Amino acid sequence: MNPKGLVNFKGLYGDNRSPLVPNFIHHELLETRSKIYDWEIHEHLHTDLYQVFIIQLGSGVLRSENKEFAIASPCLITIPANTLHGFMFQPEIVGEVITFSESFLESLFKNSPKIGLEISRLKQLSFADDDSAFNRILFLKTEIMKELLEENPEKQAVLQSLFQLLFLTIYRQALTQSSPMTTSDNRTLQYFQGFQKSIKQSLQESKSINQYAKELNITAVHLNRICQNLVQKSALQVVHEYLINEAKKYLLNTTYSISEVSYFLNFKDPAYFTRLFKKYTGVAPSEFRKN
Repeated sequence: MNPKGLVNFKGLYGDNRSPLVPNFIHHELLETRSKIYDWEIHEHLHTDLYQVFIIQLGSGVLRSENKEFAIASPCLITIPANTLHGFMFQPEIVGEVITFSESFLESLFKNSPKIGLEISRLKQLSFADDDSAFNRILFLKTEIMKELLEENPEKQAVLQSLFQLLFLTIYRQALTQSSPMTTSDNRTLQYFQGFQKSIKQSLQESKSINQYAKELNITAVHLNRICQNLVQKSALQVVHEYLINEAKKYLLNTTYSISEVSYFLNFKDPAYFTRLFKKYTGVAPSEFRKN
């Protein structure tokens, strides 16, 4: 059955209940939920929940936006909130998943936007050649689990410190496996993250680059300079690419018509949406869906 809308869970996979606390943290073994679904987790996304998959043994496939990526242990996978993803695990898989609220993650690195930006992407990090780093990940994960299960003074502060250490380890490993991000000061990164957040929150609105810049208390020229410095794109290109990526999710995973997708993303003219989509992807929306 092809669903009319995206498979979007407010809670964990198969659970549409929103977490009741802002600092929601949940841990479980991979087999706990995967076995119920015969080791296949269909593509879906979580509203406002971030996940870290720590895979010690076994293999599988990560699926995202109609692409497949082989999972080879030992590895770690980060799944940001509202990111389309699914899995096909082999039954011998050994691993764990930690799920927590996006607001909790944001609180960890509000003064370190460079780290926040790097870990806010879907990533698979291999530890095949770095046992010491993976052992550190496992150690920190174990300490987090201990703290979650016990009721000690200043529990939240300790958890924040442990998660900061965990993500600093992930951040450093990510830098060794990808090109270093353009060097920028914290203020520049904070502006860019604020811009990204505003784009996400303004999906149903038509905002000009001037309006986005005004929200950040900077000029449109300054915002364009920030985007060029960090991602080598104009501010308008950053907006367009976000909208095109959202469109891809709906084209691949729903039965919405092309016009419905364009209107949902606040394009008043479906023909303009089609032209823009083709400009960024090289194919029309109908061809993208078909192929």
